[in-house]
Amino acid sequence: MSSSQLTASQVSADQPSATQLTTSQLTATLAEVYAHGPGKDVRPASARPYRRRPTGPAVSFGELAAVAGPTGARLVRTLGTALAPRRFEPWNGFNEHRAYPSPRAAHLVDVLLRHDGVDWLVDPVRELLYPTSAESPVAAPDGAVELVLREQPTRMPAGYGRLAEALAALEAGHVAGALAEAAAGHGLRYAAGTTASATATATCGPWLTVTLGPSTAPTWSRHRLRAVRSSGLSPRGFGADPRPLPAEAFERLVAAAYRPPAGSPVTGVRLRHTLAVGNVADRAAGWYRLDPAATGRGGAAAPQPTRPGDATGQVQRAYSYPRTEVDVAGMPLAWLVSADVPAAVRVGGPAAYRRLLHAAGAAAQHVGTAAAEVGLFCRPVRAVREAAAEAAAGLPAGHDLIYLLLIGRSRVRDFAYDLSNPEVSP
Repeated sequence: MSSSQLTASQVSADQPSATQLTTSQLTATLAEVYAHGPGKDVRPASARPYRRRPTGPAVSFGELAAVAGPTGARLVRTLGTALAPRRFEPWNGFNEHRAYPSPRAAHLVDVLLRHDGVDWLVDPVRELLYPTSAESPVAAPDGAVELVLREQPTRMPAGYGRLAEALAALEAGHVAGALAEAAAGHGLRYAAGTTASATATATCGPWLTVTLGPSTAPTWSRHRLRAVRSSGLSPRGFGADPRPLPAEAFERLVAAAYRPPAGSPVTGVRLRHTLAVGNVADRAAGWYRLDPAATGRGGAAAPQPTRPGDATGQVQRAYSYPRTEVDVAGMPLAWLVSADVPAAVRVGGPAAYRRLLHAAGAAAQHVGTAAAEVGLFCRPVRAVREAAAEAAAGLPAGHDLIYLLLIGRSRVRDFAYDLSNPEVSP
């Protein structure tokens, strides 16, 4: 049974708490986790809301780079690398594609650049900054600047219900992870945090913040920033190339889970990574757990087999779509991210659940970047019956499945328009 289906008394009322957490607060948080489970009803009439273009005076990325010198130029390249459209696929119903995934390409996160008391809305499509309050000339960011990642779950079709809140928080983690990678590649110091906002709600907040400041030299490979991220090509149902996943590619993915760029939201957050291995070279099919302690080295993890068998087939049976539409059983790798939500909430309070969602999104971003480097797709999904997947993976009783990544090679390739701006791209 998923831990989100337990009452506060069942998860343990007698354990000591690091915060003054009431039973009602824990119950409310677990109810939120349960509400974020499957059950969407996306009908043709359930169209996503129309997004209006920002209006008013604006500052271009070029102006920002011109007035701020080397720091501004690095900031502009970081924003462009992480946020700007990368490609448009004529055959795809959900465009455009950026360095991070977004459900239905709805782009559920706005990025606000905060400097000298003024919030500027970052428009990565038009490469503009719009002031969100009183008109103010942009000041040269000679020091650190703060980015606020404002979640917008109402951009999803109404049929997604409260699942949209979880999707927006996960996407915020992806955006923060993409910014961490871009900042490391362009030589900016990066730190992630959270902030409360007058416009944040109980079910959509606190928001992630990112602080960028001057640094000395890049610490992240430009090759990694250039890698073309993909969620896979699926013109007639979604499936993977049946050839074995190379052992080297598998090891790169495992390493990425525990070697994030400095300051990533995943740092210091306790997530559990469980792998359903199908057709991977030099690996027997079955369930594996990534165990950092097994290597004896920091920033590394070893896949420890826990149970042999048809693990990807078991994930297929827990998946919300049939195999004729999404061939999970044929994937070489299905990656489950989980966490002990009740334990995290008892220690960190109700906001701890949002931090887990943000961290899971960032972890998925880093794994997805590693997949792109070796020519693989990485499709993050939430369309899964969580209790069934948790039981199949043998997760501890207190753990909730937060994210599922489907990883493999696309069967076919197709033409796409390159939308990247060479002046701001890696």
